[in-house]
Amino acid sequence: MKLKLDESVSSSQDVRALGLEIRDYARWYGQNGIKARVGVRKRKQVESPPISPAAQDLIRAVASKGTLKRKDLDELIDELSYIEAKSPRITITLAAIAPGSLKKSLVNWCREHIAPNVLVDFRFNSTLLGGMVVQYGSHVYDWSFRRQILAGSAKFPEVLRRV
Repeated sequence: MKLKLDESVSSSQDVRALGLEIRDYARWYGQNGIKARVGVRKRKQVESPPISPAAQDLIRAVASKGTLKRKDLDELIDELSYIEAKSPRITITLAAIAPGSLKKSLVNWCREHIAPNVLVDFRFNSTLLGGMVVQYGSHVYDWSFRRQILAGSAKFPEVLRRV
C-alpha cells in the first residue's frame, strides 16, 4: 500500500497521532463487528471514536477498494508506522511561529521536490531575526538574517559612520 499523506500531516508527531487515531478506530470497528456477528444488542449504541479529517480520508481510501476490513486497517497502521520510522525528515526553523498557510506551502514544496512522504518538523527561534534555517540529516543550510548580519559584522561600523 502506498500512502499519500495529506499536507496537514507534516511531522513525525502528526503521523504518530494519526496512527493512534486509526488504531482506536480499528479497535472500535473490530468490537462492533464482533457484536454484530454475535448478535449482541445494547440499549445504547457505542459511537465511533472522534477522528480527524486526515484519518477519515485515509480510512475512506482503504475502504474505496471494497468493504472495509480489520485487516485493511491493520495494514494502514503498519504503513503509518513505517512512514514514521523510515521517511526522510527535514527541520525548518523560522523566526516566528509559522502560520498554517506557510506550513502547507513548505510541506507541498518539500513533497514535490524532495520525497512524496517527507516529514517536515517546524520550529521557531526568534534570534534568527528573519529567514530560515533548514536541517536535513547532518546538513544545515542557514538563510537567516542573523547569519547575514554576523557575516558582515566587520562592515557594520563602516555603515554606521556613513549614516
